[in-house]
Amino acid sequence: MNFFKNKHVITAMIVTPVLAIGSYYLVDLLVREQPHAAVEGQAYPLIANSNCRYTSGRCDLANSDFKSSLTLVSADSGRQLQLTSSHPLQQAQAGFVMASGEQVTPVKFTQLDATSTLWGMPLTIDVAPETVVRVALRANDAHYFAETSMGFGEYQTTFNKDFRK
Repeated sequence: MNFFKNKHVITAMIVTPVLAIGSYYLVDLLVREQPHAAVEGQAYPLIANSNCRYTSGRCDLANSDFKSSLTLVSADSGRQLQLTSSHPLQQAQAGFVMASGEQVTPVKFTQLDATSTLWGMPLTIDVAPETVVRVALRANDAHYFAETSMGFGEYQTTFNKDFRK
């Protein structure tokens, strides 16, 4: 008797992948962590996206629906670190750890717009790509924090052209 002519084997070969894929999604639906609103007074980490590691000119930080981004801007008074947030912030500050291991005292950002979503601070130190920036934010009395390298600080492309415009 040929193995593949048996109707039970054929049925099992068709049904098994459907059951496997269906059970994978159903188990995920049952056991995954449900998103919840930020609780007042709690601290939540912000995850640095991949653009923070290379010369993208921008670093995106996210935790669920709370998103913010860091950019280095050249101003008349020198370089400035700007923070843009998806939610209005109550306070923002950043500290730096130099490549030598020296820690710079955290500096508070100043609010740049009326909606409290754009913040900035002058850079008084020379930041290298190996410099680590530690950011602490407060929104709706919940605290958010992140740590990433300053590799994103300079915007470079292989075409020597600014594609951000």
